[in-house]
Amino acid sequence: MLDILTVLKPILADIFSVEEEEITPATTFDEDLGADFIDLQEIMLVTEEEFDVLIDDEDLTGIATVGDLIAYIEGRRHD
Repeated sequence: MLDILTVLKPILADIFSVEEEEITPATTFDEDLGADFIDLQEIMLVTEEEFDVLIDDEDLTGIATVGDLIAYIEGRRHD
C-alpha cells in the first residue's frame, strides 16, 4: 500500500521551501508552514491529482495538519 506521507513530503517541501524532514503528521499548515488560502488551494489541487480524490472546499477548512490531510485522503481513496 502506498505510504501517503512519503508521497506528500516532497510535494509539501517543494510548495513551502522546507526540508522533507520538517514535515510530520503533526505539522500544521498555518503555524508550521505558514500556509495561506492560495497555498491550501494548491495543496488541494495537487492532492486531488496525485491521490485521485476530491476535496470539498468546506472540508478544506477542517484540514489543519498533515495528519488531517492523510486521514482525509485515506477516507476517500479509490483503491
